[in-house]
Amino acid sequence: MLKKIYLMGRSGSGKTAIALGFSLLWKEKGFKVSYLKPKTAGPNLQHNQDVDALLFKKTLGLPWEPEQIAPLNFESLYIFGPSDHNRLSVEKMEARLDESFREIAYNDGIIVIEGGRSPYAGMSLALDDFSLAKRWETPVLFISNLDKDDDLDQMLFFNNFIQARGLYLLGNIFNNVTPAILSKARDIYQPLLEEKGYKVLGIIPAHPAITFPTVAEFHEALKGEILSGEGNMGLPVEEIVVGTMTIEGALSYLRRALNKAVITGGDRSDMALTALETSISVLILTGGLQPDIRVISRAREKGVPVILVHFDTYTAIGMLQGLVRQIRPQDSRTITLIKEEVARHCSWEKIAEEMESYRFFSTAKGQ
Repeated sequence: MLKKIYLMGRSGSGKTAIALGFSLLWKEKGFKVSYLKPKTAGPNLQHNQDVDALLFKKTLGLPWEPEQIAPLNFESLYIFGPSDHNRLSVEKMEARLDESFREIAYNDGIIVIEGGRSPYAGMSLALDDFSLAKRWETPVLFISNLDKDDDLDQMLFFNNFIQARGLYLLGNIFNNVTPAILSKARDIYQPLLEEKGYKVLGIIPAHPAITFPTVAEFHEALKGEILSGEGNMGLPVEEIVVGTMTIEGALSYLRRALNKAVITGGDRSDMALTALETSISVLILTGGLQPDIRVISRAREKGVPVILVHFDTYTAIGMLQGLVRQIRPQDSRTITLIKEEVARHCSWEKIAEEMESYRFFSTAKGQ
């Protein structure tokens, strides 16, 4: 019998990584696993194909084309107004989504459905994740990053809303939990959720290689010229420091921030040289100004990538806004790491069993 799971969460919560980890583990257990991402958006498109759809197609050996796996590009949608034309457009989109769902769902396997950039995206057209989960009668797993108490409140709100919509909530996963809040997540947040009747099915600590974008992804976003460090483009970038102040003013920031990107003008050799003596993943030089030879020499000695761009610092920062880690099929070490982290920190076998409970939930609702 077909098992279904709908992974929901905000953008950057790690839905793709967790979906991939589950899929690989369940496949190893002998399940036929398929993947559907109903709605995609511009930042995820590469040559008009969703990069996550390409990842799952190649990693799981799926027979469907990326356009079938990720059928609806939400970037190009807008609200037409309460007209017949709008209704016809929505009906066509619903039909396209239903067609992909029918084609991809194995009768005797597991279909993993990954939600959009936010669970409520498309609600005005009844194409939000809640509506689609109800349409396909799919149990929900809600995933969230936890950085502060407000994130727990938001998770409780979504849990309540999911159940108010008549959906079956499998439980929650805390993902990308930093060391600073890990104990609080286990000792305070988890008991609070369980006290309110919700299951915590995983607490995954943050891991730089999974959580943060790489230098290569920074280069891809900026389209700059690489001046050094070509062999270290896979380094994670955990923080961005803008070097526009004096050396004295910047020094404490540069020393405190680890595995960072430093963005500064190509004429700021003093800032660049100082940054290279700290924990740095990439140096980004703006304004199209070739740096002092000492900067390149020191960067090459330390193996630090240096990227030169021809626009100003403000523009560079804007181009990097919202950049998240994109896992590629060739990232075999990262894919293996994801599977290991999900296996270690999530109740993935229990989740597969819990999907069976949806049948009884659905039957009880229908009585």
